[in-house]
Amino acid sequence: MKNALLILMVLGALLLPGMPQAAAGSVVIDRVVAVVNDEIITMSDLQREMTKKTDIKDEHLMLEDMIDRKLQMAAAKRNGMDVTDSELTDAVADIMKRNNLNSKQFEAALAKEGLTLEQYRTELREQMTMSRLFNKYVRSGIAIDEKEVREYYDRNPKLYALPEEMRVRHLVIMADEKATPAQVAAAEAKTKALLERVRKGEDFIQLIREYSESPTKAQDGDLGFLQRGHAIAAIEDAAKNLAPGEYAGPVRCEDGFHIIRLEEVRTPVQPYEKVKDEITKQLYEQKLENTYRSWLQTLRSDSHIENRL
Repeated sequence: MKNALLILMVLGALLLPGMPQAAAGSVVIDRVVAVVNDEIITMSDLQREMTKKTDIKDEHLMLEDMIDRKLQMAAAKRNGMDVTDSELTDAVADIMKRNNLNSKQFEAALAKEGLTLEQYRTELREQMTMSRLFNKYVRSGIAIDEKEVREYYDRNPKLYALPEEMRVRHLVIMADEKATPAQVAAAEAKTKALLERVRKGEDFIQLIREYSESPTKAQDGDLGFLQRGHAIAAIEDAAKNLAPGEYAGPVRCEDGFHIIRLEEVRTPVQPYEKVKDEITKQLYEQKLENTYRSWLQTLRSDSHIENRL
């Protein structure tokens, strides 16, 4: 009778959460940190998960993840979606085949990761079950149509903007590194005189046709659109504070003196066809995440959950 009473007292102590062991150098007894319907999660379960999954550092986040997995495994069982032993064995065999490993090599590889074959099978069963559940209740109902993609693109032009570009027209009077000081001074004076004529209202394009000494004269001095940071530094620097239609000069460059007029500034957008696949993937992943969270919330609402951490 005395021995039976002693055994009951020991068992009772083990069942009381947080009760210290009555011995020198006392140790905290394992305790329940969560109840999920009729299942429990203990502190030792949580600590094992923290050791295995180093990407989650917070115990509270890890516990929530474990609760979610228990809910999903229970849902799979209710819906007859369990992975059978035969399916599990076939999956392990396939993994061994794809990695060119025999049974002995496979178990040695697992041992390096701190796992036995049985532990690995347990984890793989959970992964396969949850994947099966996810595909049926989350992934299968998701589709992205062309209209959604196009509307997202039209609503978010800034997301697909390219670097700003400026269109510049110039008139050039040549004075390269071979020019004498007198020639440089004469070229600068000529440029200043032409700029004065422009400012008084003469047609800039007509002056380019008559006086410009650059090959771009054939295009009426049009340099086209230049990306910020990729144009000739002196020209870009002179143009940065101009409004379209305004002039700057003389601008000294390696080939001579320039009069420039800023024609236009634009921020081009990547063509829809070029970014369509990227947007489709992004919208799909967003919808997948939202659907998964909503479905998980439904599982939680229909379950009894106690978080005791």
